[in-house]
Amino acid sequence: MFRLLFTITIVFILWGSPVFSETVLTGGITYTISFARKISFRNISYKVKMESFYKYKKFKKKFGSKYIKTVFSDNTFCITPKNSMYTYYYSENGNLIYIENQINEDKFIRYARYDINGNLDSVVLDVGNNEQFVFDVNKKLVAHWIGKNGYDENGELFGTRD
Repeated sequence: MFRLLFTITIVFILWGSPVFSETVLTGGITYTISFARKISFRNISYKVKMESFYKYKKFKKKFGSKYIKTVFSDNTFCITPKNSMYTYYYSENGNLIYIENQINEDKFIRYARYDINGNLDSVVLDVGNNEQFVFDVNKKLVAHWIGKNGYDENGELFGTRD
């Protein structure tokens, strides 16, 4: 009788108690500098025709609210038209310096930046989770940003950002 009562008590306690379980899946792609370099420059154009960008050569105040504007500490600034894949960088006096093309991929975003002559200047690979790789036109790593920290090609911290 004791066994039966004991078994019923245990079953009742376990059946009445909630059971919690959590499955945590982690994973993803780890990007090495070599791998990041390879996918950054895959099918990238080293030259673009600038004719279609002439209307952006000089910053005009009439661009107005259809654009997102960012001002940098050296008084240069950029504008990005809403729903556009291009960002336009200007000097302090409003002259176009660079254009940047956003290239959306499945698992990352690439940004190809061109000078005013249409020559590739740099490529940024944004792999998500606040991590970016910046390469110059010669495929040399300029910066590897992880969160607020920027690292050079030797893995040395060179600066931070907000």
